[in-house]
Amino acid sequence: MAEVIRHWAGKERLFRLDLGRILELEQACDDAIGSIFSRVCTGRFRANDLTSILRIGLEGGGATKVQAKHLVDTFFDRLPYMENASIAGDILSAIMVGIEEGETASASGEPERIVFSEVVQICRVFNMSPHDLKVLTYAEFLNLVRGFNASSDRKAAPPTEEEFMDILARYEPEALNG
Repeated sequence: MAEVIRHWAGKERLFRLDLGRILELEQACDDAIGSIFSRVCTGRFRANDLTSILRIGLEGGGATKVQAKHLVDTFFDRLPYMENASIAGDILSAIMVGIEEGETASASGEPERIVFSEVVQICRVFNMSPHDLKVLTYAEFLNLVRGFNASSDRKAAPPTEEEFMDILARYEPEALNG
């Protein structure tokens, strides 16, 4: 079972998926969990993917079916789809690869810096596929992070070149040979 608490629809909400809800999600999206996860992480999601993940996650977190449907129907279109996709991605990442627990804000009240540790996390933040990431040089990745930091309230701490290569090696070792 995976749990994620995120601010959505006006307050902190618990999203939880267990095996039964994952099966329900696969049925709602008419696809395998791996395919749904891949679409959300690469920005190739369907609106139904996002609404289903949020609705079923809310139900798993304790909302009734009626409450969860009402929340999604009422609040989904009030946020940019990429914000909804970010939360949906966090929910799926929790079941697929786990989530490292951390503070959401520093002592100064600033958003906590993003520290990259997994390919899926990088792909979700930058809305790119794992293939797109594999073909980037380290210098190109640093430029991507700099652009992100310049245009976002959230800041990313770029990994060192060694950490970047380690992330790629853990995801797909043959990527380093090409």
